[in-house]
Amino acid sequence: MLISRGNSKLGKLPSFSLPVITTCPGKTAFCNLFCYGFKGMFILPSVKDVNERRLDASLKSDFVPIIIKEIQKTRAPAFRLHVIGDFYMPEYIEKWNQIATELTEVAFFGSTRSWRCDYLIKPLEEFRDLPNVYMKASIDATDFLDPFSCGWRVWSIEGKGVPCPHDSKMVEDCLACGRCWTHKDTDTSFRLRWGHQVTYLALAFKERGGINKAMGRSILSLHKRRKEVNIGTSLHNGKAYLRL
Repeated sequence: MLISRGNSKLGKLPSFSLPVITTCPGKTAFCNLFCYGFKGMFILPSVKDVNERRLDASLKSDFVPIIIKEIQKTRAPAFRLHVIGDFYMPEYIEKWNQIATELTEVAFFGSTRSWRCDYLIKPLEEFRDLPNVYMKASIDATDFLDPFSCGWRVWSIEGKGVPCPHDSKMVEDCLACGRCWTHKDTDTSFRLRWGHQVTYLALAFKERGGINKAMGRSILSLHKRRKEVNIGTSLHNGKAYLRL
């Protein structure tokens, strides 16, 4: 079996993942530090082995029919792509295009940072635009590229979008919610799963040399709540600047 049969966030929705970082050509500085593929169950040798086996399988010619059969057996209404890992080459994206085209009754959803890679843009957009695919651009505060100008909606980390209902404890899981696999024109913000927000914001300043006023206000608020953190901030021309 190559697919997973759900988790605490997805509920009973199945998913498919790949090895962390090595299959993520669009990774940002945030990914190298905060990716939750570095934590919890994902660091177990058995889980790493399974994801390596999935990567090997994705390179083979029989990947498409195998995955189609496995998804059909679940009878699930939706399928989550890449809890960890990402689209790593055009041929791999085309295989998922074939799978989604065959399984029109299943909603395929998830996010990708591979939208940042020029050589993957065309096949990714073709896949994204299938009627039963709900794929969003994954972004964070360290990223300086603009997905909206390329026609993407987003999943952000502590950024643009309506807060994830599961993060806000409004729903039990993704199966109960359904927003991410029933609405194409939505942006969703997710909480930082691992690490500290101060470290995240400091990294954003380092990578971008200043961020927007809204993030600046977040830092000012954070500074007031956490007196022990030696952070100085200022606003100038609509940008916030950090002094560590």
